[in-house]
Amino acid sequence: MPAEQNLAIEEAKIRLDYIIAIARTDMYKPIHIAEVLYHSRIDANFDVSNLDTYRNPSIMWRNKVSKRLLNKSSSSSARYQHDIWNETAMPPKLLSLLDRENKITNGVVEKYIYLKFEERQSTVAGIIALIEQSDPQKFNVADIFSFFELTKQVRRSIDKVYEIIVYSLLETVVVALQAQVTVSVPLANAALLTEFADLAQILLGLSAGTLTHTLPAHVHRVGVTNASDRGLDMWANFGPAIQVKHLTLDPQKAEMIVDQIESDNIVIACRDADQEVIEAMLKQIGWGRRVRGIVKESQLIEWYERCVRGAFSSDLAAKLLKRVETEFKKEFPQAIQLADFLKERNYMSIQSPALWVL
Repeated sequence: MPAEQNLAIEEAKIRLDYIIAIARTDMYKPIHIAEVLYHSRIDANFDVSNLDTYRNPSIMWRNKVSKRLLNKSSSSSARYQHDIWNETAMPPKLLSLLDRENKITNGVVEKYIYLKFEERQSTVAGIIALIEQSDPQKFNVADIFSFFELTKQVRRSIDKVYEIIVYSLLETVVVALQAQVTVSVPLANAALLTEFADLAQILLGLSAGTLTHTLPAHVHRVGVTNASDRGLDMWANFGPAIQVKHLTLDPQKAEMIVDQIESDNIVIACRDADQEVIEAMLKQIGWGRRVRGIVKESQLIEWYERCVRGAFSSDLAAKLLKRVETEFKKEFPQAIQLADFLKERNYMSIQSPALWVL
């Protein structure tokens, strides 16, 4: 192979490795690239240089694989998902280089991406196994933060880990308190309630003759989001909207977060290092009154200590750790079908050139 071609392929691989390195554990964007390469390899009429022919179909191809391997697919906007083909990511000119290499080697670039995916999943599986086997008396939530901060393969997922830790604590304590939420309409508005009984039943759980409705208090996670999404992370049926951020904040980012949440009871969970930035900003900007409070990482660690080793640990510890375990499994579902998938694609029979050996 000419030296120029070698250099070009190495350049394309450097860009691919960068995309893999910054991806979260679900690796949607690397899988997106792999599936375009796969379809190009099996379809003689496929033209990788013509982005318009695969820009939209490739999202469906990737989703089909991610649903099989992870039981989920990306919830980001189509615009964000299309960014994978931008000049700063994997533009067609670089993808074409990978495509040529992939065809010459009968799929080695695809294999490389999926083995990287397997490596990432195995790393998360290890921490989930540790959580499953944790003794409440020895459990330390700070160790989980440290693991994801210091482990290169999963560092990009620290925000989701932080969200899981916050949610598990809040929901466990709220449920243990047996807190209740009551919705009521004044007797003076009984006639208005009767007029809109069908709407009130759907929206408030009230009906004509029933002016009060009580239900258990809960905190809910909105769902899986991506790193670029700045929307709501959690909401409570008793008022607060909860936004979790473990990435470094500046005033502009924090203002954007709050502006996008339509609630007058916002709780922000953040690293201790970001607290001063947020508090200073709240004093300067009018919407600061919408923020009910700020939860620091050190407070989370202290509250976990109370749950697992405090006065009420006999009631809280096992429930909290079980909730952490359950949420980790939801967020990072293990790719139990990956072995079958690799076998179906015959990836393991492909001999990898030195450039593509993990």
